[in-house]
Amino acid sequence: MEKGNRKKEELQNALKMLAIEKGYANVTMKDIGKYVGLSVGGLYHHYHDVEEIFWDLLSREANNVWESFSDVKNFDELMDALDVYFNAEKKEMLGQVPSVNTLMYEYYFSKPDTERVAIMKRAHNEVVSEMAKILDKVYEDNKLSIRISEHICVVLQGLNHLSFSGCISRKIIENEFNMLKEYMKSNYDIKENK
Repeated sequence: MEKGNRKKEELQNALKMLAIEKGYANVTMKDIGKYVGLSVGGLYHHYHDVEEIFWDLLSREANNVWESFSDVKNFDELMDALDVYFNAEKKEMLGQVPSVNTLMYEYYFSKPDTERVAIMKRAHNEVVSEMAKILDKVYEDNKLSIRISEHICVVLQGLNHLSFSGCISRKIIENEFNMLKEYMKSNYDIKENK
C-alpha cells in the first residue's frame, strides 16, 4: 500500500474511533490530526473536511465487504461467504469490535430531513444493487436476486437498530441469520427443482 493511501486509511480509522468516542458531529479535523499526530496543514494535504474522510471510510468498508464475495460462483460458496460476513456483522452488533454502523447513522441524522432521506435512499439502493450482482451469480432470476437483497438489508438494518438500543443478543442475531439463510436456500431449491 502506498504511503499516501496508508495515511488516508489511518485518518479514516481515526475518524471511526473518535466518532465512537465522542459522536460524529463532535469530531473536527483538528481532533483527527491530533489523534494521528499530524498537523492540521498536513491533514489538509490528504482531506479537505471530515465528511470527505467519512465517505472514503464508508467506501473502503463497502469495498472490503464486496471483495469478500468476489469469488462466489455457486450457492455453497455464497453461503460460506455469508457466514463470514454475518459473523463480522454479529461482532459489530454485539459491540465486540468498533462499528461503522453507528457512525453512518450519526452522519445521516446530522443532515436536514430532505437531504438525510435522499442520502439514505441512495445508500440503500447501492447496497441492494451490489448484493443483487453477487446473487445474480447464483440465482438466475434478477428480480429474485433483488428481492433477496432487499430482504438481507431489512434484516441487517433491523438487527442494527436493535443493537443500538441494547435489545439484542447473540441468539437473536443467530436466529435471524439462520432464517435468512433458510429463506435463501428455499428460493434456491425452488429454482433447482424446476
